Amino acid sequence: MASTPINLYYWGMLGRQAPCVRMLEHTGTAYNHISDRGKFADVMSKFGASGDCFAPPVVQDGDFAVSQSTACAMYLGKKLGLTPAGYDDYKCMQWLADCVDVFEGGVGKSNEHGPALKKFLEGGRWAQLMSNLEAGIRGPFYLGAEPCAADFFLASMIGHRATTLFAQVKEKHGFDAMAGYPKARGVYDALSSTDAWKNYSDLNPIFGPVKDEVLNAYNAEE
Repeated sequence: MASTPINLYYWGMLGRQAPCVRMLEHTGTAYNHISDRGKFADVMSKFGASGDCFAPPVVQDGDFAVSQSTACAMYLGKKLGLTPAGYDDYKCMQWLADCVDVFEGGVGKSNEHGPALKKFLEGGRWAQLMSNLEAGIRGPFYLGAEPCAADFFLASMIGHRATTLFAQVKEKHGFDAMAGYPKARGVYDALSSTDAWKNYSDLNPIFGPVKDEVLNAYNAEE
């Protein structure tokens, strides 16, 4: 483990740093969460630093710093020993990119417009992307009995959407987005049931639930 605490720079919410926070908490690793915008200039070029880390999240480990949510997660996963048998950097990189495609490029680009959200979730694209995620998970985690960075990344994304979007869509319109994906859901259930996950309460996940007007327009014509 690190001899000095890792610095994790991000806004005052879990957001895109969630996988990093979850891994640090899971392994009991000391770290500092830095959300003071004035200190972003120490490491981020967007705020005046001379390095190549543009914007949060940023992981700083001694003299080393890395940005982008996927790179931060991969770095910490290896740093913290979350590399079970069969782990491969390139496959992990793919799995993280797949998660971004599904939950940010897909859900994230559709959840501000009801008909677009329904088209994405029920029109076939969601099923294609999620089936692909399922195919990579051996169970209960990606590589079997022990989690890697990809598991924390996927669980963090599912956790956010499950509470701010999927539950609301299911209640109002009867569509259960996670019903057909037991392995992906299993990753979330396994990690979110740990004491480290359940007992963490320092930061809120991210923004609030889906807007009522989006849900009300779910079945409207585009």
